[in-house]
Amino acid sequence: MPKIGKCNVSVVSKAKKSEFVDRLNAVYRSRNKCGSGRIPVIIDTDPGVDDALALKMAFGSPRLDIRFVCSVAGNVSIGLTTANALYLTKRYCGDVPVGRGSGSPLSRQATDASSVHGASGIGDYVIPPHSYRLDSDDGVESMYAVLRASDEPVTLVTLGPLTNIATLLSRHPDAKGLIERIYAMIASVDGTGNITEYAEFNAYCDPEALDAVVRSGIGIVFAPMHLGRDAKLAQKDILARGKGTEFGDMLSQVFRGYKDDAAGEGYVAMYDANAIEALLHPELYDFVRCTAEVDVGEHPGRTFLRPDANGGFCYLEIKDGPGLEKAMLDDLYPN
Repeated sequence: MPKIGKCNVSVVSKAKKSEFVDRLNAVYRSRNKCGSGRIPVIIDTDPGVDDALALKMAFGSPRLDIRFVCSVAGNVSIGLTTANALYLTKRYCGDVPVGRGSGSPLSRQATDASSVHGASGIGDYVIPPHSYRLDSDDGVESMYAVLRASDEPVTLVTLGPLTNIATLLSRHPDAKGLIERIYAMIASVDGTGNITEYAEFNAYCDPEALDAVVRSGIGIVFAPMHLGRDAKLAQKDILARGKGTEFGDMLSQVFRGYKDDAAGEGYVAMYDANAIEALLHPELYDFVRCTAEVDVGEHPGRTFLRPDANGGFCYLEIKDGPGLEKAMLDDLYPN
């Protein structure tokens, strides 16, 4: 595993770490979820328009026990992804703790996708004034605290670059044993890309981090690039389903500043949603066992996910397209 550089996060004192854990335990007690059968989850995200949609799907699901949400630089800068994650989580998922994660890749210059997601990361939507407060300035350490506090392994859902996860494993190698698996929206199957000819955006942002996590041996379920286009939703259908709701009103402003040529005019490529939906509705996907290869040299972030019955990973293919479209809309606006 490559050496991990310092992250752009504040140093958190032992007292603050203890305070975070105490607050975390209080949240768990208040939920009274012991024996509930829910899947314990940490979400690592860089909101992002499609992140916002995926988060909303996760937040409304009774199947997920969301323990922590951590931001990472990706679609936009860390200040913006953190602000977006904080608002979306506290507004739509209540008491779930939110932490600020890594502000730059392990060893490269940061890039972003503000040309797609808008300058703020969530289109033309302007976050209203609020009193929500960040729970942690060092999201990686807080992620580790959440993993250690859990009485069962936790599933990670990653919707952005894997900088936080690689940093976690470098700082705390024992964290590997506390992770059930990773559902990751990252990579392409065949070495093609959407930010370069060869690389998918999240993989390109921090290829060394992806390579480190792959080499760690943790089981990864990849939601690769092409699924986002295969599972695109019409904006008019999303807005029609959400008419008269607060989130629907928000999306009408979000979409005005969203420009993804890959999805086509009037559509949203649901890249990140597949990582969530595969957890919620695994029957809608085929899980293809594979090996994973990451280029950190000539074509940074280029990936190959090769089918292999003995491979240590899986990638997703959509089994039921109409069923998935219905599930996504239902999960965006649960009854």
